[in-house]
Amino acid sequence: MHVLLGLFFLGGVATVRAQNVTIVPHYESLEAPGYYHFDTVSGSADAEHDQMMMDGSFFSGLGVPVIIDSIAFRLDQSAEITSASFTDFEIQLSTAATSVSTMSTTLADNVGSDVTTVHSGPTTLMSAGGAGSPSAFDIVVPFMTPFTYDPVAGDLLFDWQWAGSFGNKKFLLDTNYSNTSAYTSVLTYMEDSTPLDGFAESVFPGLSVIVDFSVSPVTSGASTAAPEPTALLLVFLGLVLVPWRNFLRQRYARD
Repeated sequence: MHVLLGLFFLGGVATVRAQNVTIVPHYESLEAPGYYHFDTVSGSADAEHDQMMMDGSFFSGLGVPVIIDSIAFRLDQSAEITSASFTDFEIQLSTAATSVSTMSTTLADNVGSDVTTVHSGPTTLMSAGGAGSPSAFDIVVPFMTPFTYDPVAGDLLFDWQWAGSFGNKKFLLDTNYSNTSAYTSVLTYMEDSTPLDGFAESVFPGLSVIVDFSVSPVTSGASTAAPEPTALLLVFLGLVLVPWRNFLRQRYARD
């Protein structure tokens, strides 16, 4: 009975391993036909506000809901520099108020009520491995606040804004741009860049910056919290002291 109790506590604090969800899965191990560059305006300060909406089916295979705790980008094979610094780099996630097929060019209309700022502030994006074909997902942005997402509740909205001053367009992120027709039903990308007025000047059905999300399923039978000292003590008693008591019983029974 005590041994079972100890195993119960161990099971109650099991850590759920994170998994990766690549958008789009077809390009997880393939170079995508396009790239994303951070535009310059004659070398002066530049800013942009983009949104990418992803069909919830990309995340439905892990159980619902899921916790998303980071995003990773990768360099395009034609990138000539491996880092770029931003005076501000903000990412928000939400369960979209619209859908991939009904996404509004008024960006605020797409933002869900559970919107969460998962990263913000001055940021340097950097690849340690450099450009390849494909490059590694080594441009990692850990989330300051993880986002809990239920794909049954709606599509996922990836909302990012960046600002900075860049001297060239040679820092390039791998992007599915040229061959988007196969993904028009599951992805839509919008850009608000000239000027930042909250309205998308450019709409790209099927386009996706190739990203890799770190995702963990939320389960009722496991917790990622650290065990309390009392629980550890009970585990010790169950796994160590109870077998010793049984040994003593057998010894005195023989005597």
